[in-house]
Amino acid sequence: MSTHTVSRQHYIRLLNRIIAVAHDGHALHARAVARTQRDDAPLCAVMMRMAGSSAAIIDTLGRHVRQAGGRPARHGTVLGGIRAGFGWLGTVLGDAGIQYVSQGQASRARLIRVLQAALHDETLPGDARQVLEAMERHAQHDWQQLHGRLNGLRARQV
Repeated sequence: MSTHTVSRQHYIRLLNRIIAVAHDGHALHARAVARTQRDDAPLCAVMMRMAGSSAAIIDTLGRHVRQAGGRPARHGTVLGGIRAGFGWLGTVLGDAGIQYVSQGQASRARLIRVLQAALHDETLPGDARQVLEAMERHAQHDWQQLHGRLNGLRARQV
């Protein structure tokens, strides 16, 4: 196997890891939209924007994977599935708004970590690096927005 083939496979795995984490986030945000659209329109709007952001990551990186000759990840991670199960339980037993925002924040934190790990990979091509840097900045902004919203929801509870 040539060095080029190995680096191409590594690149595809790197992007697919990000895609899988984005799938986790998209599933969470889509559930939150469905559950909050009648009761909390502002939260629904935030979650809808986050779902769109996750879908854009999946689409953009999926194109990069296909251009490299691979197949984009079509599902989320096992950890994301486990978290979704526990998160659902929290929405049933507690404040659904707080749960969804907290889960969204944790999901964005996972996305940021996987993006940062990819950005620290020295084999990452320059064009992909620019795309991932923009995604990381956007994910950081989302995380901060969710953090502020979570603090507001928790203050409301007191």
